[in-house]
Amino acid sequence: MYMNDFMNLRLLPALIVLLIGLSLCAACTDTGGAAGPTTPGETATGTETPAPTGTPSLIPEPTQTAPPGKEITFQTEGGYPSRATHDLTITFSGGLGQDFVTKIDVRVTKSTGEVITDTLPAIKGEEITLHDAKGENRVEITATYFTGESLKVVDKIVVVP
Repeated sequence: MYMNDFMNLRLLPALIVLLIGLSLCAACTDTGGAAGPTTPGETATGTETPAPTGTPSLIPEPTQTAPPGKEITFQTEGGYPSRATHDLTITFSGGLGQDFVTKIDVRVTKSTGEVITDTLPAIKGEEITLHDAKGENRVEITATYFTGESLKVVDKIVVVP
């Protein structure tokens, strides 16, 4: 019985350090914006959804910044890969937080008012290409992390020639 008490006392400091570390990681949050360049990967097609009641807005709203070490970036290109079909390509660039992301939701409001939503795989280089997106398009990207936290990391206007 004396030996079991000794073993429990040896594990107690390790358990305390582990709990403190987990509580510090859970408290790391911040707000702001994030975006950046990448290289293209495979192409996926967006799915069209009916516009919500009311007129969809083409005015970007504030975005949120991922906690330090969990940042991710995206590249949005108007006229790529084809200017002839007025393509808009959204590519996941990865980043320090790419391994923490479980889901990426993309919502594009075209200049015509049409709203397209799609889910982008959380794999660096994956992309979505939308056709017939001439004009100003509002691109909103929301990332969901393994903790269940969802952050709107991109909300901007992309012009397609």
